[in-house]
Amino acid sequence: MNTREQRRPVLALCAFCALASALVCGLWAVRSAVSRTQSDLLEKETAIAVELFRGTGDSTQISQVFGERWRLSETVIPLLDEATVRDSGGRLFGVATVYDADSWYETGTLYLDAEEEGGSNFPPSVVLVSVFALLGLAWLSSIVVKLATIPTFRRIAFPILALLTLGIPLGMALQWAGTALQNASVTRLNTATDALELIPNLDSLLAVPGGVSHATGASFLLRDDFGDVEFSTLPSAATNDLSSLDVQGVQRIVADRVEYLATDVSRVRLAILPYDQTYDARPTVWILILVAVMLAALPVSLTSLVDQPRVFRRHLIAWSFLAPATLHLAVFTVGPLATAAWLSLHRWSLLDAARPFVGLTNYVRLLGDGMFWNAIKNTVVFALHVPASMAIALSLALLIQRRARGIVFLRAMLFLPTITSLVAVAMVWQWMLHDEYGLFNWVLSLAGIGPVHWLSSPSTALLSLMVMATWMVVGYQMILFQAGLAAIPSDLYDAARIDGAGVWRRFVHVTLPGLRHTLFFVLVTSVIGSFQVFGAVYVMTEGGPLHATDVAVFHIYREAWEYLRFGDAAAMSWVLFAIIFVATWIQFRTLEQRIEADS
Repeated sequence: MNTREQRRPVLALCAFCALASALVCGLWAVRSAVSRTQSDLLEKETAIAVELFRGTGDSTQISQVFGERWRLSETVIPLLDEATVRDSGGRLFGVATVYDADSWYETGTLYLDAEEEGGSNFPPSVVLVSVFALLGLAWLSSIVVKLATIPTFRRIAFPILALLTLGIPLGMALQWAGTALQNASVTRLNTATDALELIPNLDSLLAVPGGVSHATGASFLLRDDFGDVEFSTLPSAATNDLSSLDVQGVQRIVADRVEYLATDVSRVRLAILPYDQTYDARPTVWILILVAVMLAALPVSLTSLVDQPRVFRRHLIAWSFLAPATLHLAVFTVGPLATAAWLSLHRWSLLDAARPFVGLTNYVRLLGDGMFWNAIKNTVVFALHVPASMAIALSLALLIQRRARGIVFLRAMLFLPTITSLVAVAMVWQWMLHDEYGLFNWVLSLAGIGPVHWLSSPSTALLSLMVMATWMVVGYQMILFQAGLAAIPSDLYDAARIDGAGVWRRFVHVTLPGLRHTLFFVLVTSVIGSFQVFGAVYVMTEGGPLHATDVAVFHIYREAWEYLRFGDAAAMSWVLFAIIFVATWIQFRTLEQRIEADS
């Protein structure tokens, strides 16, 4: 077998490895979701068992709810503050410390075994189909050797066959997992209901802060004799929807776009988020399938080039060099972008476990968000310092391009702010711009001028930040302009002098045309950087005063990490990305046309 004939099986093996890895990882993700569900259910059941035993020490109530699954040991496990789940030889059991009636002293440890039925092992049908799927993937990869030269097979038939072969076993596994997660949700709510019904004095439990939550592990709302809500641990919108609906037994109810599992016990309505929502493995599985098909399509495409050694070698070498950068972009750029896009389509908050899909609602709400558009306006105004900084940087580059004593030291001093810590620079400028003891106001006082409220006045705060930003970026822009000036041939200046051109004419007709590419690069990168300003605002003004320096990135940061509304923050991020993209595209089109016209 010659070298060309050996390449096809190797590439087919690469395609098989990509598809088989997706199948194995997908099955692992599904099984992991079921395992996490069982662990969480056992942890909640253990906490309920401890609450039933607390105070009275009566084991009858525990036996009525959990049968013979529980046992009590007088040995106390140190530092066991809450119910937890442990694995002993592949068998799960819950463990929690039991306290006395006053909850002061540890009296023992309660153990609760997991249910025998509904384990996390795949049913035989899923295992059998998965084995046949692996064989099918091997067969599909083997025919790549023969059919990869056919464009229709590479572009249409292979992706479809790969999706079907991966989708059948993973779809069966997801269906099995969905049923297991739904059953676990019903079990959890039934257990909470049984525990609450066994409480001898429900009113005394309701009087204890967090009593129902501790005894059931579920969210709840309490209604009075007239059906009005007295208290709720659910979000306000979900409380309004749940309180107005009738519940028969254990029932799924959609409230505030979230599907809850709810039931009634006397005046208490218990509600939990079903496990098939909180531990849903479908997004992970389908992402794995799509990534695997795209990765497998690469070696399939290369198999059509094995009869063209030079082209094949160029493609292989090119992808070998691109692989590390491509992987880095996929993990640290494409991954976060996809995550932000997914968050922007959901109502996602750290304060609420319910994170429903809301579509474009977050984007629509931004249209009427005056504070966000005020931040965009401030960002656009802040970006106006870029032309000024470029003019100063170009002037400095022209001044220090001559060979003279001390030029190297001066160049280093001008570049120093660029490499200095932004936080340190911002703190120094904050001190210099202070109203009472700042350096600038002290200098003004020597001339008899009253203090200027540089950072505490809405009319001057943003301007002060623009001055500081100009001081920081001038050195970097100056170095770029110096490199551009060095690339201009000196013959052009000599010819201009012979023609009688003065300093200004040489600058307009020789220097600026020679720097057009450098000017274009500096302008685009500086505008993009100014739209992303954050550190100076965070350290010096925190968006104040009166939101005068509340720029886009700082506003997004506050929305996410102070108000914990990550869905809205992600939508703002994509809107800002669109604005930067449009601004950059306009600059590219405008300046490119001018450069082409000048050429």
